[in-house]
Amino acid sequence: MRKTLYRAALAIVPITLIALAGCTNPAEGESSDDPEVWGYVAAAESAQLDVADDQLGAETLVVDRILVPGDAWVVVHADDDGKPGMRVGLARVDKGESTGIRVELEDVTTPRVIVAIHADRGTKGEFDFDMMNPTMSPDRPYFVDEKELAAFVTVREFGITADEGEADIDVSDQDIDGTVLVDRALAPTDAWIVVHLDDDGAPGQRVGLLHIPAGEITNVVVNLDPLPLTSTLFVAVHADRGEQGVFEFDMMDKINSPDQPFFVAGTEVAKAISVK
Repeated sequence: MRKTLYRAALAIVPITLIALAGCTNPAEGESSDDPEVWGYVAAAESAQLDVADDQLGAETLVVDRILVPGDAWVVVHADDDGKPGMRVGLARVDKGESTGIRVELEDVTTPRVIVAIHADRGTKGEFDFDMMNPTMSPDRPYFVDEKELAAFVTVREFGITADEGEADIDVSDQDIDGTVLVDRALAPTDAWIVVHLDDDGAPGQRVGLLHIPAGEITNVVVNLDPLPLTSTLFVAVHADRGEQGVFEFDMMDKINSPDQPFFVAGTEVAKAISVK
C-alpha cells in the first residue's frame, strides 16, 4: 500500500472514528465507561465485519460478511484524513449474518473509503443519521471493544508513479522568512513544488507553490503566502498533468485532480520539515 502524506496515520481495524467526548449512548444490556464510545455497544461475538481492504477500481464495493445483533446499515464514507467524510454508499442488512453484500459507490473523491456498520434504530428502513448531529441520531454505529466497527478500503489509485531516480526532493529544516529553500528537486516532467501547513500530521492549507521544469533543479526558492506558519511544513513534488502552468489539485477531490504528487517505490515524493 502506498505511503502518502495526504492522510492521517492508519489505525487497525476495527477503528475508532468521530470520537466525541461526553456523549455515551450504549445499547441496552451493554455499556462502556469510555466517553468516546458514542454509538451502540455490542459484544464481539454478535457484531463483526469482514471486508477486503483492497478493491481498486470498484464501482460496487463488496463486503464479504457482516454479523449484527439487529437490523443495520452498511455505510460507506469518503476518507477525510482518517475520519468519515461525505457518504458515498449505503446498503441495509437484516439482523444476523449476511454475506456478499454489494454497496453501490457514488461520487468517490478519495483513494480510500471508510466502511462502517450502523444500527437501524430509527424509522425502519430509513437511514436516520445526521453527520452534523451524530450523537443524537438514532442510527448510530456499533462499537466493539470500545472501537467503532469499521474498516478502511482502498478503491482508487492515487499519485503519479515514477521510477527510482526520476523524482526526488531534498529540503532541510530551516529558518523561515517568507520563503522555503529547496536544496534539490527532480521530476520526469514539468512539475510543481507544493508547500502545505501541518494539519494534525497531514498537509493542510497550501502556502507555497512553484512551477519547475522537467529534470533536476537545485537551490530553488519557494515564496510563501503571508500567513501564520505551523512548526512543520510539508513540501511535495506534484506532476503538471493538466493545463500546462495551472496547478490543478483539489484537496477535496484528490483522485480526480490531474496534478497529483509523484510516488517512487510506493512512497510519496515529499518531506516534512521543521521551521523556526
